[in-house]
Amino acid sequence: MFDINAENTEELGLYFKRGSLFSELLKLPKPKPRFFNEWATENGKDYDTTSPTVYEAITYSPTCYLVADSVEDLLSKRSAIIQILSAPSGFTFGVKLFGREYHLRYLDSPSFRNLTPIATTNGKQYCEFALNLENNFQPTNVDAIWIAEGGAEITTESGDNIWVTIKRVQY
Repeated sequence: MFDINAENTEELGLYFKRGSLFSELLKLPKPKPRFFNEWATENGKDYDTTSPTVYEAITYSPTCYLVADSVEDLLSKRSAIIQILSAPSGFTFGVKLFGREYHLRYLDSPSFRNLTPIATTNGKQYCEFALNLENNFQPTNVDAIWIAEGGAEITTESGDNIWVTIKRVQY
């Protein structure tokens, strides 16, 4: 469902807390202030209405899970994730459900906690951590998703399947 630099996040052992990722990615950006004049002889502000609206960088803070088969696997997957996140040019984060990618930059990871005892020598390792990522609105790939005339089944973030139909109204 998600990929980082075209690599499936599940192969990295990286999962996202239900509700945290889509809520972050769908945030609305804050516009940068528009140029304006406050004429002493007129009420209010006279805004520039010809320049395009541009946005401030937006920060996403999804909660993530790292799942590994052993302590060695945990350390290996952690290193792989750090290597991807640390690229000076940032990385692409693809969301198949949205049919698009986001070009993001890693800022920091303010929290990390083990959900299972690290001393466990056999069995899965589960960790929870937060990522702070920055979107500077760099152009990325967008895949057009067309819904057939009869409709289409779409899987939601929570794993539910819903049926979407298009109703054409002629005026």
